[in-house]
Amino acid sequence: MVRAEAVKNFEDLEALLTTRSWASQPEIYLGDALVDGGVINRQQLAQALELQREQVGKHLGRILVEMGLITTEQINTALARKFHIPYVKLDDFDISPQILSRVPADIALQYNLLPLGKSGGRLIVAMENPLDSTGIEVLRFNTNLNIETVIAAPDDIARARSKYYSQADEDAALEDMALQAVEDFPGGEEAIHLIEQQAKKKPIVRLLNAILLQAVTRGASDINIRPEGDRIAIYYRIDGKVQFSRALPRSVLPTLVSRVKIIGQMDIAERRLPQDGHARMVRGRQTIDLRISIIPTVKGESVVIRILDKEAGMKTLDRLGMNPTEVHTVKRLLNRAHGMFLVTGPTGSGKSTTLYALLNELKKRGPHILTVEDPVEYDIENIEQVQISKVKGTTFSSVLRHFLRHDPDVIMVGEIRDQETAKIAAKASLTGHLVLSTLHTNDAASAVTRLADMGIESYLLSTTMLGVMAQRLIRLNCEICKADVHVEPYMRRALNLGEHEKFFSGKGCMECNFTGYRGRTSACELLVVTPEIANLIVAGKPSNVITEMAVSQGMTRLRDNALNLARSGRTSIEEVIGIALE
Repeated sequence: MVRAEAVKNFEDLEALLTTRSWASQPEIYLGDALVDGGVINRQQLAQALELQREQVGKHLGRILVEMGLITTEQINTALARKFHIPYVKLDDFDISPQILSRVPADIALQYNLLPLGKSGGRLIVAMENPLDSTGIEVLRFNTNLNIETVIAAPDDIARARSKYYSQADEDAALEDMALQAVEDFPGGEEAIHLIEQQAKKKPIVRLLNAILLQAVTRGASDINIRPEGDRIAIYYRIDGKVQFSRALPRSVLPTLVSRVKIIGQMDIAERRLPQDGHARMVRGRQTIDLRISIIPTVKGESVVIRILDKEAGMKTLDRLGMNPTEVHTVKRLLNRAHGMFLVTGPTGSGKSTTLYALLNELKKRGPHILTVEDPVEYDIENIEQVQISKVKGTTFSSVLRHFLRHDPDVIMVGEIRDQETAKIAAKASLTGHLVLSTLHTNDAASAVTRLADMGIESYLLSTTMLGVMAQRLIRLNCEICKADVHVEPYMRRALNLGEHEKFFSGKGCMECNFTGYRGRTSACELLVVTPEIANLIVAGKPSNVITEMAVSQGMTRLRDNALNLARSGRTSIEEVIGIALE
């Protein structure tokens, strides 16, 4: 049997591989390995398997981690037992340049792997997926060696690869390019032609691929490529926060931006107007969409690439962060044949993710669903989705008018932005359609007053509104390095916290890239429009009066749900205070 603890150096790994004492053992299921190891119980496994049946294609390990039942470390140990191969921790491995030179960095990035050493004519390779036959065959072809795979955590591989490959590889790419500064190029069409030629060469392709794949590996939602003085700065947005990655020479800017334009099907020659584009990248069996925006600044063109990973972005209601009572209430509201349900919050609060979760829940009943979005972020099977296009003259309001003649049961409007869209959506919900949409308001009750300000009559609101969910995204403490922290007395007074209540925060470690946080969840407040609240809406009462009534009927305020996350140790008090003091 594979030993339970991770192997931490190549000498121990080589000795373990030489013995091969586990090779003849029968394969076991991952769930059974976790139960046998006392990590989870049979009931928890059954719950996870039920969720897996609802989320086709999602790995059991990821579901268990999202449920908060296990850590990534425990998953990797169990996978090692399942596949009867060693599990390694790479932080203390010392990998020679000769071994690294056998595997090109672009292959290491593409298949998320790292060569560790040679043993008996075999190349020992750490892989996220040690059964990836394509990656193994590519390695065998490129190295002309037999390949022996071991398992390592994706983050471990990414960190080690960044340590051994990233800087050297990108620097080598820059040297190979022998790029000229933009002012050194001749003017006119000749300059554009030269830049386009450079943008199609292997080194710049490899550089952009490295930037993209590192972002995906690290779980980034956005990549920022910004011109800053005499350099280009690469930033990743991870768990909602922008993190600096590295700097590149300023001379790379025109070629790198042109490469982005090529993959995004944009006009290379246009450098004075903003442009939008999209692309798709494939990583193993995973397909990831990229939404690209380029704007001209006084320092040069700036690029933002939004990473739309369907596997990570598409969640079920049970995985949004709501408590069981709130999940049950939302499902009950979605069973209504008509009415309007709204999700509110500022930009970046996860509203779109929640809307897609609602749609996936509704799909189970088989209704005719139409959506109008700007943009369409995820392609969902059995749902008809329409993309807004100002160039073609398709707006939310114009598409909605056509929707009403297209026999829908459910209509999803990406965002209610103007009076016309609001009125059509409200009338659609009154005439037998279930309407889902979003608004930019800070709390749930303010959605009512916002729609009233848009000119929606109070009697129409009171009749059509089913409920409103206001939400925020909150970073979760890293489970590896979290520890209890001192909370200043003034913060305890401001948040009305008990003197002896304990709170936790991540200290920062290799696992969380020294941020103290890994992953995010949502905190919300769910306002259900009861007859009493409907009467307040008809009477034109302000949002604070509506909120007081909702709380008296059982609504948990957004700030209280956020505080509950901090009290349970899942997040820090610093993450909560901004929400609690709004």
